[in-house]
Amino acid sequence: MAKVALISCNITQDPYPVYPLGMSMVAEAVRSHGHDVVEFDITVQGKDALNIQKFIRGNQPGYIGLSLRNVDSVNYNKPDVYIEDYKNVVKAVREVTSAPIILGGSAYTIFPALILDELKADYGVAGEGEDAFCHLLDQLETDPDSAYRIYYNYPQLSEFSAFKRNDFLAEYYMKHGGMLSVQTKRGCPHRCAYCSYPVLEGNYYRFRHPEDVVDEIEMLIQTYHADYYAITDSVFNDSQSKYLLIAEELVRRGIQVPWMCFLRPDNFTKDEVTLLERSGLDAIEWGTDCATDITLKAMQKDFRWEQVVHSNNLFARFNISNAHFIIFGGPQETYDT
Repeated sequence: MAKVALISCNITQDPYPVYPLGMSMVAEAVRSHGHDVVEFDITVQGKDALNIQKFIRGNQPGYIGLSLRNVDSVNYNKPDVYIEDYKNVVKAVREVTSAPIILGGSAYTIFPALILDELKADYGVAGEGEDAFCHLLDQLETDPDSAYRIYYNYPQLSEFSAFKRNDFLAEYYMKHGGMLSVQTKRGCPHRCAYCSYPVLEGNYYRFRHPEDVVDEIEMLIQTYHADYYAITDSVFNDSQSKYLLIAEELVRRGIQVPWMCFLRPDNFTKDEVTLLERSGLDAIEWGTDCATDITLKAMQKDFRWEQVVHSNNLFARFNISNAHFIIFGGPQETYDT
């Protein structure tokens, strides 16, 4: 059994601080694999070198995993790049231990070889980390000379969950972010021109069982006293309407804690929105991205502007808050569009 330290390196708090769900999923998998795991979040516990080094010295881990969530701020007005922050974390760790440093997370997965070289870490896990991280640990424990520098998660997982959160971190994010989060599926079959989700999670949906999802939601409510939660799927609604099975299960169990999600504009029916409202849906962030049929098509969106208007107005009639995000200056954009 090895001692493993996992460090969430995300410092982005706009529009609100987000619990490091990916790190919890990997932590739970590594514990189930027989290892001792400790977690550190620089948003909560501080990104100063002294704080990080105190954590490392106090735990003396044999392996250290860094979760890299964002490459940059994706903000034209304030284009922050986080690579230097990640370098500082690596530097702080290197000063107090020779334990191998393993990179992972969504930012790392987009540029695995480049970021591994740039940060001068030892190993990387690209893609889903639950199984690949454990396989890498097995290799390092038994035959480190034969370990690959980068482990790619393949095939993709058919089952995944996070039935435990870090108590200390959950309390912080409930207080400062206002919610905890749950993932109901991975992957995305849509082909939006700018999006990295198919690279991160694959280009087809992998669904969790609705009962398991609602079990996890109940756990968040009962164990961590969550009075609001977010469904973090890149797009919650799907063409097979399996997302509605989760809403039905929430209604069946009488769970009415409010929640939010990301939706794709579509031809929703009144009955569907009624069900979602009864299950506690309180707010939506729409993947609208463009403001005309011309630019929607150029961005490879597979819906039309009339569906945006229909979706917005139908949910608004049920007092469900709508937020739309528009990318200006994309393909075929003009002053008229």
